[in-house]
Amino acid sequence: MSDLRHRVVVTTDRPNRRRLVLVAVVALTSLVSFAAYRYTRAATVSDFAAATSERDRLLAERRQLNRQLRAARADADALRDQLAYLSRSQQIDDGACVAVKRSLGQLQAESAELREQLAFYRGIVSPQESQAGVRVYEFRVTRLKTPSNAFRYDLVLIQPVRSEKRVGGAARLVIDGLKDGKKRSLNLADVAVKGAVSTDGNLVFSFKYFEEFSGEMRLPEGFRPLRAIVSLQPGADGKPEVEEEYEWSKIVQETDD
Repeated sequence: MSDLRHRVVVTTDRPNRRRLVLVAVVALTSLVSFAAYRYTRAATVSDFAAATSERDRLLAERRQLNRQLRAARADADALRDQLAYLSRSQQIDDGACVAVKRSLGQLQAESAELREQLAFYRGIVSPQESQAGVRVYEFRVTRLKTPSNAFRYDLVLIQPVRSEKRVGGAARLVIDGLKDGKKRSLNLADVAVKGAVSTDGNLVFSFKYFEEFSGEMRLPEGFRPLRAIVSLQPGADGKPEVEEEYEWSKIVQETDD
C-alpha cells in the first residue's frame, strides 16, 4: 500500500492589498486617459488656432487680390476705351489723309492739265508765233499692253490765232529702225491699224487753229524702232515743208490702263 502524505498549504488572505492594487490600476488608467485627453486637446486647440490663423491670412490675401483684380479690370476697361478711341481716331485720320491725298492728286492732275491747255493756247495766240505757220505742237506714242508691238499715237497740229485763213495739207509719219540688223523705214500706212489715214498713208488736215489725230499702229515682229519723223506739207500756198524728228525712246510711254 502506497504511502499517502498530506501537505497542508497555508495562505494568508490580504483583501486590502488587492483593493489597493485595483485602485492603483484605476488611478493610473485615469491619469493616462487624462494626460492623453489634455495632449489631444492641446494639439487640437493648437491645430485649430493655426488653421484659423491660416484661414484669416488667406481671407485677407483673397480680399487684397480681389481689390487688385477690380483695379486691374478698371485699368483694362480704361485702356480698351482709350484703344478704341485711338483706333477710331486713327481710322478717321487715315480716311481724311486718303481723301486729302485723293483730292490733292486730282487737283495736281487738273493743274497739270490746265497748264498744258494754257501752254497750248499760248502757243496759238503768242505774237512770237504769228509768222510760224502750221507746226507740230505735240507728238506722243503710248505702248499698249497687248500685243507688245502695238502702240497708240497722238499728234496735235496748230497754227497761230493771227492766221485767219484755214490751213490744209497732209502730215506724213515715218518710223526708222532696224530689222534683222538692217535699216528699215516704215510709213504710217504700213503699220496703221486704226486712224484717219488717207489712201497714200498720210494724215490729211484742214483747220484754222488746231487739229488732233490719234490712232493705233502695230510694228512688225523683230522691228526695233529708233526714231519717228513727222513731216507737214501744207497745201499749194507756197509755204515750205515742216519736219520734226523724235527719238523713239524719249517719246514712247507705257499705258496706264
